[in-house]
Amino acid sequence: MATVTFDNVSKRYGDVTAVRDLSLEIQDGEFMVLVGPSGCGKTTSLRMIAGLEEISDGTLKIGDRVVNDVPAKDRDIAMVFQSYALYPHMSVYDNMAFGLKLRKVPKSEIEKRVADAAAILSLEPFLKRKPKELSGGQRQRVALGRAIVREPAVFLMDEPLSNLDAKLRVQTRAEIARLHQRMGTTFVYVTHDQVEAMTMGTRIAVMADGLLKQVGTPKELYDSPKNRFVAGFIGSPSMNFAAVELADGQLRGGGLDIALPARLQKAVEASGHRTFDAGFRPEHLEIGGTGEGLTIHAKADVVEYLGNDELLHVTVPGHDGDVIALVPATNNVRPGDSVDLHLPAAKLHLFETESGSAIVTDAA
Repeated sequence: MATVTFDNVSKRYGDVTAVRDLSLEIQDGEFMVLVGPSGCGKTTSLRMIAGLEEISDGTLKIGDRVVNDVPAKDRDIAMVFQSYALYPHMSVYDNMAFGLKLRKVPKSEIEKRVADAAAILSLEPFLKRKPKELSGGQRQRVALGRAIVREPAVFLMDEPLSNLDAKLRVQTRAEIARLHQRMGTTFVYVTHDQVEAMTMGTRIAVMADGLLKQVGTPKELYDSPKNRFVAGFIGSPSMNFAAVELADGQLRGGGLDIALPARLQKAVEASGHRTFDAGFRPEHLEIGGTGEGLTIHAKADVVEYLGNDELLHVTVPGHDGDVIALVPATNNVRPGDSVDLHLPAAKLHLFETESGSAIVTDAA
């Protein structure tokens, strides 16, 4: 096992900077997820760990060793790709054993490692089959098994579930999480899917435009986003936003009129700003709730039935676009119904308009 440390690492392709001044310490044995939209730099960061991309500036360490100029084969890592990258003419056993044979590991040790990995991943019945005889989920487990037998210090995974259907993604997601718990090895996992990130990661590093926007536990990112980007990216459905302006202790704009919560008053005054983006999550809106906070008078436009819940797309006079609320289906809201939605004051987030930085209270 090993730590992975980025110290002001940058990667440039000509005039394009794919990763800019990345400083991040991935702890020994943790499951770190790099998440963000396409082109944010997450896969480039993973490939720099793997030695598949050269580092333009900064220092990258695996454990205590600087690996900037260390060849990929000597970094003690194993990588699982999106495409599986299996040899079609080889059996499952030979695919898993191939890397060990190249390293001239004794045959008895190869047999033991492959058998152990096959047992962990429930691949014993398939060891004599070729990849074309396997389902997508089984092929992904073979790719995981090939990495496991290496017994590396660090596992690297580049969107390994993106080729699977929705049900199989959920199943394999749980298998990978259990695998990490069982092995206790450092995992670095790249995905664009924030649900994958939230359900799998010990910590999550959110990236955008080559920059690290925030790193923390799933709960920290959900409850206390440091900027508007993280607030909007983490959470499903996404957070609602409205542009508001401070006037006489009220936040007004986007069809909303919000009494400034006491917990935010000092922080707002200290910021020196007058315009903000107010953010509130769909799951925090309540139908007919009361108390301090925000009440939205709206009309249901689209109702998506989800079984236990309903996703309401409502229109608010003066607000550009939908406001989305996730409410229990027992409310039985239908398109065209008038509905009053209440947001408790404690669930309101504020972000500076210009910088996008969160307004943070002393308590936070």
